[in-house]
Amino acid sequence: MAIKVVLFEDSKYTNFFPISRMRTVADIRTGRYTQKERAVTIFNCPVIVHSEREGFGDKIKLDKDTLFFNARVINFDKIKDIKKGVAILNKNGEIIAYYSEKLLSRSEIKKLKIIEEDVILYEYIWDVIAKLKEQLEKDIHNSKELGKLLSPINNSIHIENKDNVYIGKDTKIENGVVLDASSGPIYIEDKCFIRAGTVIDGPAFIGDKTLVKPGSLLDVVSIGKISKISGEIEETIFQGYSNKQHFGFLGHSYVGEWVNLGAGTTNSDLKNNYSAVRVNLMEEEYQTEMQFLGLMMGDHCKTAINTSFNTGTIIEPFCNIFGRNFPPKYLPPFTWWGDYFSEYKLDKAVDTAKKVMKRRNIEMDEKYEDRVKKIFIDTKNLREKLQERRKHG
Repeated sequence: MAIKVVLFEDSKYTNFFPISRMRTVADIRTGRYTQKERAVTIFNCPVIVHSEREGFGDKIKLDKDTLFFNARVINFDKIKDIKKGVAILNKNGEIIAYYSEKLLSRSEIKKLKIIEEDVILYEYIWDVIAKLKEQLEKDIHNSKELGKLLSPINNSIHIENKDNVYIGKDTKIENGVVLDASSGPIYIEDKCFIRAGTVIDGPAFIGDKTLVKPGSLLDVVSIGKISKISGEIEETIFQGYSNKQHFGFLGHSYVGEWVNLGAGTTNSDLKNNYSAVRVNLMEEEYQTEMQFLGLMMGDHCKTAINTSFNTGTIIEPFCNIFGRNFPPKYLPPFTWWGDYFSEYKLDKAVDTAKKVMKRRNIEMDEKYEDRVKKIFIDTKNLREKLQERRKHG
């Protein structure tokens, strides 16, 4: 029987800021795929996204049996055989999945046959970074395309463990590139350009039409499509459509869409005393239990040359960072930060974003613009608190 699959976003979407500010948790890249893309590959059918946030997700019209899965599930395939009339909860009482003819409230779900299973969920955005290597290996191996080299490869290109590498169509790889898949698979999509002297250590995913500039070192990365990449990048995700075109180090980090990092932009991902990294998110401090954690940056951010970020820094969307000193470990959306603080005016932010997106032949639609405006309004109090703290030293 044909079924539908719905990924639902629960109340913990705020744990995935700054990346979930502009998209649902289902649309966050967590390996080679976004959560939604991974579900499509597993269930081999269209996947709908449900969110209670206004302006997010898809319109849901159900006319057949439907599998509902929490968008934070790490391994959908382990629970895909759920039976009709059954709901799966974890030991904390969180809804993992259920099989129904309609979207149910929590009280309605409790009336189904409840099965408790130890299913692991992503809890915070830094969990995505922590599990990147594991997910990349699984996603790429499951594609069953490894060993196919669909673009010309000359003798100056060194490929270690060729059976663990995929290269798509119309991709150009220059002299002296090293693809080392001995520690994990490497998947390079169509129309990419890997410049001379670059080293890519697997597991690694390079999305469509991405440019990797000369002499780069990429180690355990997931780079979304139409990005421009340079420098040393380790255990890091780029959602897509973002630029890091110059020297500098990014480690154990997550970069959203439409970001431009100036030359020399660098983050620390290890504290001097080697202790676990703490992060600040919207006035709350969290202990991540991670020894390595760098920068988490939302969409439409920009950095000046030689910008440096401390361990566990969270920069929300539409921030511009400049100046000689480290910025705070948390900046709210629409912040200009450097030798002075100011609010990024909404009309100017939208105008610039439209120009940036148009350069990639994408027009900002009304739904996207409404989302940007709502974020600006909803986070005004965070900017006011930041300004007050800055005034008082």
